[in-house]
Amino acid sequence: MLLRKFSITAMIAVLLVSLANQTTQAATFTTQEINEVHNFQKEYAQLDKTSYSISNIYAKKPHLSKKFNAGRLSSKYIRTQINYINYYRSLFGLPAVTTSNTLNNNAQRTAAVMAAINANPFVNQHGLPSEKRPTYISKATWKVAKETSETSNLNFNVSHQSAGDVITDLITDHYNLSGSDTGHRAWLLSTRLTTTGIGAAYGSNGYRYSVQKVLNANDMFRAPSQPVITYPSMRLFPLELAKGKNIVWSVYLSSKTIRSVPAITIKDLDTGIVTNGTRVKNYSTSGYGNFKTLITYSPGKTQIIPGHEYEVNIQGIYKYTFKLFKQDATNDTTNYATEEEKSQTNPNQANVSLNNQAEAQSPILIQNQILSAVTMPKAIITPTNSNSLYDLLAPKSKWQQNFFIKTARIQKHLR
Repeated sequence: MLLRKFSITAMIAVLLVSLANQTTQAATFTTQEINEVHNFQKEYAQLDKTSYSISNIYAKKPHLSKKFNAGRLSSKYIRTQINYINYYRSLFGLPAVTTSNTLNNNAQRTAAVMAAINANPFVNQHGLPSEKRPTYISKATWKVAKETSETSNLNFNVSHQSAGDVITDLITDHYNLSGSDTGHRAWLLSTRLTTTGIGAAYGSNGYRYSVQKVLNANDMFRAPSQPVITYPSMRLFPLELAKGKNIVWSVYLSSKTIRSVPAITIKDLDTGIVTNGTRVKNYSTSGYGNFKTLITYSPGKTQIIPGHEYEVNIQGIYKYTFKLFKQDATNDTTNYATEEEKSQTNPNQANVSLNNQAEAQSPILIQNQILSAVTMPKAIITPTNSNSLYDLLAPKSKWQQNFFIKTARIQKHLR
């Protein structure tokens, strides 16, 4: 009986060790990749995180009734939103986009119109198909709002989001009225997009109506900057954008059309575990982002772990690998070790004293601690926390709803 108990205990111990080894292994990062991770983290840390409300979003407050005036957004808000768009595009190796006064003014007029009529955030507002023009809004302004809303990413929320939170909502597409088509993401990551316009206004219902112009006639016929865009991106990708409720992954082809629905597998190259992509769908007829092929899928039961490397096989279409890193360097304890550092590690030295942790950490982790101190000037160092990283908790978004683009071409096809 004692032997049996011992055997069961031993088996459980072996199983636990095996499971632990599966989750604690990490990919090898090249020195170049470590430098790129650090650069992404530094760039993200420098992005403005100011929360906005009706009290600080405007340079000129709009008048949303008689003598209608769209007002003007704070230049800082517009600049920050463009910076976020271009930061996210840089993760995919895409060129930066620019903006113009004309595009911003049209986007602002559109946002103000929707705010003035308290447009229903739970129905499609592209082209304002269910709304009626109030007499205090001119026919010319109403026409601009209809045309711009038809060719823009729209985001409606009731929280004090930052300018960047709006863009994060659009690229993750985790709240999606029309399902898992990732239309907002496709437009943000369009390989043909060159310019955009930014608008935002608050309705009396408390919603911030955000407009981002994305479909431009001149862009439709441009040569794509890349043939394939994958989400997660190839090579390196932030953990924060890869996992979360309702976040689906995707692959877009700029010029090649695929009509089939492929099988997809995801392999964790550090544990050897293979999982299947689930809820695979093909939205290639939509034309979002001016892509010819748009396939989306859920990572299913895949364990998404920082520091791990994954191989995604969209069978018969595309196969690639990526490594995950934490975008927020102030909360990053991942060991991005190089092959040389791993070979020098003593596997028997499982416990390292707190005072010697810096010596055992990889260069990127030490850099992250320095970056944390630089970006957190108000942090208070005490004897109990002087050797540890600070955990920063970003305000949780209560973003409610957003909508997708239907281009004139697609509408014609549907009719």
